[in-house]
Amino acid sequence: MAAFPELRVEFGPTLLAAPFFALLALVAPAVILSVLRRERIGHLPLLVVFVLSMAAVLLAQSVAAFALAWEAMTLASAFLVGTYHERRAVRRALFSYLLVGHIGAACIITSLALLGAHAHSYRFADIARAASSLPADLRVAAVVLGLVGFGSKAGALPLQFWLPRAHPAAPASASALLSGVMLNIAVYGLLLQCLLFAAPLTIPLALTILIVGMITSLTGGLFAAVETDLKRLLAYSSIENIGIVVSVLGFAALSMACGMPRLAALAVLALLFHAIAHGVFKSLLFLAAGDVLDAAHTSDLEHLGGLLQAFRFGAPAFFVGCLAAAALPPLSGFAAEWLIFQAFLHGLATASLLLQMTSVLAIACLATASGMASIAFIKAFGVGLLGAPRSTHPRAPQRFNVAAVAPAWLAVVTLALGLAPALALRPLLALATTIIPSAGMGMPDVPPVPVWIAALPVAGAIGALLLARRRGVRSVETWTCGSPATARSQYTATAFSNPVRILLGALTHSFIDDAARNVAAVVQRLARRARILQAGHVRVYLAYMLVTLVAVLVIAR
Repeated sequence: MAAFPELRVEFGPTLLAAPFFALLALVAPAVILSVLRRERIGHLPLLVVFVLSMAAVLLAQSVAAFALAWEAMTLASAFLVGTYHERRAVRRALFSYLLVGHIGAACIITSLALLGAHAHSYRFADIARAASSLPADLRVAAVVLGLVGFGSKAGALPLQFWLPRAHPAAPASASALLSGVMLNIAVYGLLLQCLLFAAPLTIPLALTILIVGMITSLTGGLFAAVETDLKRLLAYSSIENIGIVVSVLGFAALSMACGMPRLAALAVLALLFHAIAHGVFKSLLFLAAGDVLDAAHTSDLEHLGGLLQAFRFGAPAFFVGCLAAAALPPLSGFAAEWLIFQAFLHGLATASLLLQMTSVLAIACLATASGMASIAFIKAFGVGLLGAPRSTHPRAPQRFNVAAVAPAWLAVVTLALGLAPALALRPLLALATTIIPSAGMGMPDVPPVPVWIAALPVAGAIGALLLARRRGVRSVETWTCGSPATARSQYTATAFSNPVRILLGALTHSFIDDAARNVAAVVQRLARRARILQAGHVRVYLAYMLVTLVAVLVIAR
């Protein structure tokens, strides 16, 4: 191994990986507990392998170790996505995932190899030490390749099309780990690349990351608002949240490039907190979506409704997850986005015109994406669980068992991070100020805000109830223009989001999906033509091996 230092395999804990380990520790036990009830026990070993491979990515301290762990994570997740491979849609989703996954892996390995060659070492510590001396062209190449590689795994544009296909195709437990943890592992890779291995980033690179993140968040929020399938809606919501994280990373890099280390540290703190909050509540929502699928045998919101009674144990947890995903107080989603807003507002107070302009754009983008998320999750809970059943399919009432504790546990964590964000912010603050030293930065003013704002709608509801009791409330049948009121008279998911479709209908057509389908068709045609190489004769395969060996010897000489 000493003769080939680029193949050195080294593992060890690091400070930057600690928050993502904490996320994995919070989510993985709940997901494994849920699989004992919902799915075949045979899925459990593969889930454990997936969890271990993600832990290995976080522990990797060399290029070879990272590449091996990353590929193991991709393959384990691919097997989980293809669990129901007998369905054609699942096979197509698996193909999209593997295509994007291997394109991303090639970009990541190329980027790390370039950085290792510059540092004359393939250990992460040595690569980080040599970051300041990177030539400009090499820095650009490494960051762009890393953004494509890690961004494609995280669900950032333009290679996000695999995510709304693969996540709904996988079992609920796999979807929870994929969206709640694996996407954030890709965020960890982006942090490594942008804050350690290729730091400091130039202003054009930082702006590129910021713009990619903003467009990703807007796209994910828009598609989540108009989606009618529950699991695809959650997948698009993950794209929106990853876009927010990537835009904050770009803002942190831009702050560093403009000489504002305290602002950059605040942005990194907000980024890490949002990543953890999103991982927890999105895992909760996917587990709850699995319960909905078990109860109604469909995830199509147009055929759901009236599930509140059958879903009596999971509904409160699902409600908490929807509130958090819509960034409503006093849940973790609100606390995370409030902290991000604080970072952008601090950007407005700087003397840099560039930071002021980008802060205005970022605030507008975050507000728009948050509004779209509110539409999506009001629709998910209101149309999916409330009202009368839209289908005559029998719904088995949910029974309480040990596995039902899993979403409840994640709901408690989501509530705790919203009511007492300092539990996570204090250790994250130490990490942020270690990565980006900033003298004098203290704890941001987050804890009191969610509680006071949450008290306002509660007080309003109590006041309205008391006023209604005093004046008296007249109850009449629902008016449906003279027709009998049936389940078909209710608002559907399509009708709920129709104003968004009318205003932004042209943007809901995904040209990227069309291009991806065309590329996939070309690859499949080439693969069918390549079958001629599979002659089925041992002598032909031996000839292939001989030709390959001769070619390697010639190149190596």
